Amino acid sequence: MSTTTSLAGTPPSLSGHVSPSPPRDPLASGLRGLFDPTIRQTTEKLWMVHRSQMALAEELERLISLFMFAVIELNHYLETTDPPALKPTIIKLANVGKRLNAVNTQLHQIQGRVNRLFIQLSKMRAAPAASSLSASGPVVASASAVTPGGIGSIKPSSPAAAALAAVVGVSAGSPSASGSGAGGNT
Repeated sequence: MSTTTSLAGTPPSLSGHVSPSPPRDPLASGLRGLFDPTIRQTTEKLWMVHRSQMALAEELERLISLFMFAVIELNHYLETTDPPALKPTIIKLANVGKRLNAVNTQLHQIQGRVNRLFIQLSKMRAAPAASSLSASGPVVASASAVTPGGIGSIKPSSPAAAALAAVVGVSAGSPSASGSGAGGNT
């Protein structure tokens, strides 16, 4: 560091290196006059680069000491604390994802069934209205009048299907008793 403090002063002057008496050779004095400003400018710039290099070296030493302190602190932290157990949580999340996917699939199937039931209900309600307009007397739709695989063949696989069949007035308990011997899709 003693070299750092001795070099941190002012740049060396060129006057000590140049003889105070004028040179006897006119060619030498001409060359000296030509190169002297360039040499001074280069010397000053090299001195500024040297000073910035010294400042950079000091800053690097400071950063290295901070880095070493941080490494020591991190090693101490790693030795004293246990990392959180993430594997059980990840397994639980994967299982929840699988169950959610299964429930989603079942909900799509149920939505499709409900849509088909509403289509069949609308067809069944539209058929008596159309036939009552064409016939002279009122026509009452019964479960036996529905096509096979329609509302008359609803199996009570869920309370919602039984409730829907009760609203329509179809016996959901025995599809063969309604006259349509074929089992339908639910």
